Amino acid sequence: VSPLPIPNRNIGVYYVMTCALSASFISSNWIFFWLRLMTYGQLGLVDAIGFTVGLLMEIPTGAIADTLSRKRTLILAYAFAAGGYIIMAAADAAWVLILGFWLTQIGWAFYSGAAEAIAFDSLKERGQETQYPQVASAVNMLGIIAYIGALLIGGILYNIDLRLPQYAYAIALLIGMVAAFWLREPQVKAVEHLTFRAYRNQLTQGFRQLAKPELRPYVGIILAALGGMFLFSYGLIQPAIATSFGFFADEQAVVYAIVATIAALLMPLVPYLRKHFNDFTGLSALTLLLASGFVGAALPLGGWGFFVLLCLRIGGEMSRTWASIVLNERIPSESRATTLSTVALLTRLPYVLTALIAGVMVEAGTFSWFNLAVGLVIGLIVAGSFIYRQALASRLAKHPIVPGEA
Repeated sequence: VSPLPIPNRNIGVYYVMTCALSASFISSNWIFFWLRLMTYGQLGLVDAIGFTVGLLMEIPTGAIADTLSRKRTLILAYAFAAGGYIIMAAADAAWVLILGFWLTQIGWAFYSGAAEAIAFDSLKERGQETQYPQVASAVNMLGIIAYIGALLIGGILYNIDLRLPQYAYAIALLIGMVAAFWLREPQVKAVEHLTFRAYRNQLTQGFRQLAKPELRPYVGIILAALGGMFLFSYGLIQPAIATSFGFFADEQAVVYAIVATIAALLMPLVPYLRKHFNDFTGLSALTLLLASGFVGAALPLGGWGFFVLLCLRIGGEMSRTWASIVLNERIPSESRATTLSTVALLTRLPYVLTALIAGVMVEAGTFSWFNLAVGLVIGLIVAGSFIYRQALASRLAKHPIVPGEA
């Protein structure tokens, strides 16, 4: 199998859109850009409010994608996100920065669910869905490669002018928006027109899909893995952890690039590992690797913290790919975007609830306890999921039904 399968045009566009989204020129320097105008504690509050805005938009945007057009939803996603970063780049006041940030959160909400859904259904309508594990692995690998290149270039741009990485990311997102115009809407089972009743039905359907017998044993682990990865990747947690190890703007650009390179090289292993380990075992192991990273982040390791960041990145990225495969193989086309947006909502929730706490603890010098608590909670969820799965298997042995994959 080709390491970069492109079975149809939509998949090629999906790769381009992912690279545009992943070209985060700001990743190693955004927090220093923000700290010009606010403290860690204030940043935690802004993050909590901003991600709440995105959280509230998650399922509505998934329902819009399922009932109207996933292509149009993705175009809107890139337009909002690019506009947000242009506003943030020009900001000299905290309120302008916050306004731009809120616009980007709306953009991310439009993106989540719709992109994966259009990719999987483009394969499914042609009978090519068996290639999705390779596509999911390839798209994450390409995203990491784009992230690495943007990290290194972003570090150089930041040293020239601190606003340049923000503008560069906005340009990348505009390229993603242009690429989205080349998508072809897959022909999937028709759903109701977008009315309040249709939205309510889609909302209910998203949660109902997660409660299906074939998905139920995986839900806890998937939410722990994706929630932990979101917590680490999309707010102040990652730069705060890196800073605690003595890595600042320039060092973070280099360290993040090395860590992401290793993760990218390991990404093609996911389809191979699925042939040798069942989905539950593989996801559990990767989620525990993520948990161990958070526990390690509680220790004063100095430069050895590099290996903590490595565990967090590998565990998070590989579990995200594996979870995407598990979910898409078990969700019907007509509810795909809504269900994936429901998952995105649930995985954002931990950060929304803890961002303010994390910011305050960074300022108070007690951030290590936050990381330790996160690692332990993720570990407990994996243990609870294992116990539930064993109990379910025992019950099914006594009362056989057709449960799907348990």
